[in-house]
Amino acid sequence: MIELTLRHVPRSRSTRIHWLLEEISCPYRLESMASSGTVDEMLHPPHVPALRDGEHTMHETGAMTEWLCETRAPHLWRAPGAAGRVGWLDWLHFAETLLQHVARRDEPAAMVRLLSALDLLEQSLRGSDWLLSDFSGVDCQVGYSVSVAAQVQSLKDHPALTTYLSRCAARPAYQAAWGAANPRSV
Repeated sequence: MIELTLRHVPRSRSTRIHWLLEEISCPYRLESMASSGTVDEMLHPPHVPALRDGEHTMHETGAMTEWLCETRAPHLWRAPGAAGRVGWLDWLHFAETLLQHVARRDEPAAMVRLLSALDLLEQSLRGSDWLLSDFSGVDCQVGYSVSVAAQVQSLKDHPALTTYLSRCAARPAYQAAWGAANPRSV
């Protein structure tokens, strides 16, 4: 019996979890719903995301990422007390902050904040392939947010961030989550 079910709208925030599930390589059921593909729907699709694990249902992708890493992929997590835990939590929640700036993109102050957030990521990724040196669950969170941000703000002045996004996009699990193919979904 498959315990995990992800309610998913392609390219919406549930893509973060779809990508993570592909990285983890555990069986799951994907309930896909139609999408218009607009940036607004990517940010706020109706009734999505939702992850059911047995009798429990979650609706926040940060919580889903933490839960899945804790219960099924400790190699992608930083446990309480472990080195890198603070950074893991900070980037996990930073991903949603980045999307909030995208959501308010029509407000001049939000675009200033978006650029500031992208600058912070740029600095953090200089000299490192991933946010925490090794790929982790936070890269699914932040990588998705950067993908969406790049649709409203050019990354041409952020070479480390552009390279990071290319590294994310080169991962087979990313490609499975963003594309039509879904080899591990049942």
